[in-house]
Amino acid sequence: MTQSSDRLDRVEALLATVAESQARTQIIVEQNAAGLRETRAIADSNARAIEAWSSRIEDGIAEAEEVSSSMSANTNRRMEDAITDTVSMIANLGRQQQEADQRFEVFLAEARADRQRSEQLNAEHSQRFETFLQDARADRQRFDEALARADRDRALNESEHRAFRETFQTMLAEIARLWQRVAG
Repeated sequence: MTQSSDRLDRVEALLATVAESQARTQIIVEQNAAGLRETRAIADSNARAIEAWSSRIEDGIAEAEEVSSSMSANTNRRMEDAITDTVSMIANLGRQQQEADQRFEVFLAEARADRQRSEQLNAEHSQRFETFLQDARADRQRFDEALARADRDRALNESEHRAFRETFQTMLAEIARLWQRVAG
């Protein structure tokens, strides 16, 4: 029972750890989603800026291309970095979740095996108890029968002893009477 309780405590502790990990994962995913929204807003803003600059492109194609190229490269680099970071974080979270799930499955399997062993031991102990109880009842019946025989034997012995004493007393009385006759 103590091992099962310990294992169940460990399973509960693991479940609490998994729940904490999932909560942290959820916070990180939400932060990543907020970062992604911010990146998209920046990209949308940049796209609008590029469209605004398109009317001026005719006036300064070289300058516009340089600014557009610089902004686009910077935005693309930042987006790629953000996306790479987000994908990496999601992959790490997925691996952590898989590891937690695997540990949980192992502990769950161990808890089930412990429960099955406990139930088997309980069944064996119940069977042993029933066997001992039947043996005790049989012993009790034999004891009761032996006690009844002993009571009958004692009563018979007392009856025979009483008859012997009466016979012996009668014989002693007869001897005394004979003795008085001889003596007297």
